[in-house]
Amino acid sequence: MSEPSWLGSATPIVFVRLIGIAAGDALWLLKLAKRIPMPVRWRLAPVGVAADVYIVHRFCVVEAGSAVTVPVASNASGWAASTGESGQSSPNGHRSTQISLDGQGYYRARPVCILGRDVDTSGLEDHDLAPLRFPDALRELEKELSKALTELLGTRMLFTIGALAWEQRSRWPTNSLHALESGQLIGVVDPQAWQLHLWEGCSVERMSQASLVPRPRTGGFSAAGFHPVKLEAALWEYAKRCPEETLQDMLPPLYLEERLTHRRTPHLKEHALGEYCVAILRALDMGSRTADELQSSLRMTRPALLRALTCLALVRAIQPESSVGHGFIRYLGRWWRKFTGRTAPYSARHRINPA
Repeated sequence: MSEPSWLGSATPIVFVRLIGIAAGDALWLLKLAKRIPMPVRWRLAPVGVAADVYIVHRFCVVEAGSAVTVPVASNASGWAASTGESGQSSPNGHRSTQISLDGQGYYRARPVCILGRDVDTSGLEDHDLAPLRFPDALRELEKELSKALTELLGTRMLFTIGALAWEQRSRWPTNSLHALESGQLIGVVDPQAWQLHLWEGCSVERMSQASLVPRPRTGGFSAAGFHPVKLEAALWEYAKRCPEETLQDMLPPLYLEERLTHRRTPHLKEHALGEYCVAILRALDMGSRTADELQSSLRMTRPALLRALTCLALVRAIQPESSVGHGFIRYLGRWWRKFTGRTAPYSARHRINPA
C-alpha cells in the first residue's frame, strides 16, 4: 500500500502494538490506521521497538491486580522474553496476555485504545480470542486513535523540534538557535549545553512552521514561560520516528565500521529504550562490538540495527572506541566532509563535547 499524499517526511511514525486481537482482524485494523488522515503515521511496532500506543480488545482487560501473562512464544530470545513484550502482539492468532490498566487508563505508561466494548464475550473461555464486529471496529479504532493522539503532544513536539535542530546541525558548534514563528520566540536550541527551552504556550503546529535562526552564544538561556528539555530527548524522538531513508544520512559511518563501546547512561528507562537498544547496551557491557557482530548476535535486521544505533548515538549512549574522550560531534564532522566535500564546521577547535 502506498503512502497517502498528505504524509511528508516531517510526519512522525507512532508505533502501535495489538493485544488480544485475531490476525485477520488485526490486518484490517492496521490497513485503516495507515489511511487515517492524522499528523502521524500509525505503524505496527517492530520486534525490539517500544510501543507508543496499545490497541487492546476489551476481553483482555481485567481488574487491576488480577492480570496474568502466559509464557511468551518459544522462538523469543532470552532478552526479548524477559521484557514481556514479544508475547503481546497477537497477529500470530493466539491470545497472549491479560492486562490491567493504571488509574489513568494507561498500560506500561502508554495510552490504550480499547476495542470490542459491545462484543458479547460471555461464552468465551479465558484462552479464547474475542472477535470484532466490522465495520463497527473500524469506526471505533479511528475514534480511539484520535483520542490517543491528544496524549502524544509531547512526543510530537519533541520530534518536530528535533527535526528542526538536526537540519541546522552545521550551526551547533558556534551558535544557539532561536525558533521564531510569526515574529515570536517559541523555542531555543542550546547545543553547547545540550538543552532545549520550549515556550509553554506553543503548539506543535506553530513549532512545525517555525524558522530556526542562528544567534551568537551568550551563555545560558532563561526566560519566564519557557521550560528546559534535554536536547537528547528531541533527537531520540526524531531518530526513532523519522523515515528509514533518513537514517542513512544521520549515523556517521564510523559507527558501522569501528568497534563500539559505552559512552554514558541514557536518560531513558529500559521500556522506553525498547528491546533492541537495551540488548545492544547489554552486549556492550561484555565488551566492545562491531555493528556486524551486534546484528549477528542479536539477530537484528539491518534497518532495525541502523535505527537502534542512530538513536543510541544521538543520546550519546554509545561511541566508537577511537572516539573515547572526543565526542559525537567530531565524528559528525567527518561525515559532513565526506557527504558534502566541504570543510566541516565541526573542527576540533569548535567541537562540542559536554560532560
